[in-house]
Amino acid sequence: MPIGEVIESSTRQFVAEVYREQAPPALGSWVQVRQPDGQTVYGLVSHVEIGSVEPGRRPVALGRSPDELRREMPHVLELIRTTFRAQVLAYEEPGGPIRQTLPPYPASIHAFVEVCPPDIVQRLGPPYDFLRTLVQNPDPAVPVDDLLVAVLRQIYNGHRDAEREQALIAAGRVLSRLLRDDHERLQAILRRVV
Repeated sequence: MPIGEVIESSTRQFVAEVYREQAPPALGSWVQVRQPDGQTVYGLVSHVEIGSVEPGRRPVALGRSPDELRREMPHVLELIRTTFRAQVLAYEEPGGPIRQTLPPYPASIHAFVEVCPPDIVQRLGPPYDFLRTLVQNPDPAVPVDDLLVAVLRQIYNGHRDAEREQALIAAGRVLSRLLRDDHERLQAILRRVV
């Protein structure tokens, strides 16, 4: 089920606006965009933002609960929108394997965005090449270690109980190599995962 639409796109990332009745995806979660030609672009949510639909205009405190706002001032909620940015880390051609690299072209504007189901999250796992992109080319607006914690949580939660620990160990090994023996940093990341 679509949660929003792409409103800005490049081969490296896309921005999507969340439909009003939908909750935004969690930081570090995988989302997918199906292209008109059948290709699927996979992105990792690296930033979520709630703000005004009008640039430069900020919402003001009204002293009402969300339920009161919906009942008494529904027009105010029409002026708020939720957007998220996803780093593009993989794509899949129709009938082909998932490739953990940038796609040949960006996600289409107004294409629907969906949260990836658990089976896709599992397929986006080993060899965890996307972790290299996150470590070496992070989203500049987000602390990379916090994003890595969120990603590792998604890996852990995306597997069944018996497979969770093994998936986390495999991703942790890849991350250990990428962090080049910065054991303190790796431990700080792993402590915050589970």
